[in-house]
Amino acid sequence: MGICVIRFKTDQQEIRWGIVKGKQVAVLPHNYASHRELMDGWSTQPGDFEVRDDESLQLDELELLSPITADIQIFCQGLNYASHQAEGGVKTGKGQNLIFSKPPSAICGPHDDIIRPPGCQLLDYEVELALVLKRDVPANSEVTNDNLLDYVGGFTLANDVSARDLCFGAPMLQWFKGKGHRTFCPTGPILYLMDGNELELLSNLRLSLSLNGEIRQDATTDQLIFKPDETLTELASFTDLKKGDMLLTGTPGGVILNASPKVGLAIVMNFTNDKKRREKLIKSQAGVRYMQPGDQLTLSLCSRDGTQDFGTQINTIRDAT
Repeated sequence: MGICVIRFKTDQQEIRWGIVKGKQVAVLPHNYASHRELMDGWSTQPGDFEVRDDESLQLDELELLSPITADIQIFCQGLNYASHQAEGGVKTGKGQNLIFSKPPSAICGPHDDIIRPPGCQLLDYEVELALVLKRDVPANSEVTNDNLLDYVGGFTLANDVSARDLCFGAPMLQWFKGKGHRTFCPTGPILYLMDGNELELLSNLRLSLSLNGEIRQDATTDQLIFKPDETLTELASFTDLKKGDMLLTGTPGGVILNASPKVGLAIVMNFTNDKKRREKLIKSQAGVRYMQPGDQLTLSLCSRDGTQDFGTQINTIRDAT
């Protein structure tokens, strides 16, 4: 079995790592500077992770930070669940793997506020499983199920927060801007460090998201269209993948965006007119309630049978000041 690790801030404002055991946290003796160093330690010196339970802290009393340090690349997949394809008006099935990126400055903690940017009207959520690399993936590597865990060291919970009007209303459809604002990637709280016999776990996880107590997204990772090995192979064919980098594997159906044919028409018919395209997009969403200041998101990740808990995020939306 692997271990559930968190990163937190002490009362003395010191950043430490700990192993979660139920509602208790056993503090690790080494103060790793990054999650890459943490994963190196787990691989090379597992004895350092055998900590004493009698010196544990209460999980619910800690200030939790993202377990992913913000010095990495973040790769993302879109339309990777059939349910999300269908609600997006896309023909379901295996077309092309939609890949994009988010800046690491979007990473924030699992309980941090999500800041709605000035002028944003269509703020949306996307619960996702994020895979974390424990080693570089050399150019043109062929990643298969047989060697996947040679590269993937663990996973965590992530939210690909999206300003839909900035994605589709900005010049030339700027997804990077619409998905890249600070606080647009709440991550954690748990980084699960896998052992070499847990490959099947990656396809037996359940993701869920609720907005103000109403369940909006609920799916299992066996529904992924492009599997992790395929996606890492494709990424390695054209870009460099480094130890510590994170791959968000896509979100299931249940997002707020109402992607009806009318929405598609608004985008296509005004493709070269940025101002008009945004106006038409926002008009097409009339009557759809997007996230507002004061709204609360709750996201969770667990094993499919519910026996293993891999963390919960609780975030409140607020406007930029």
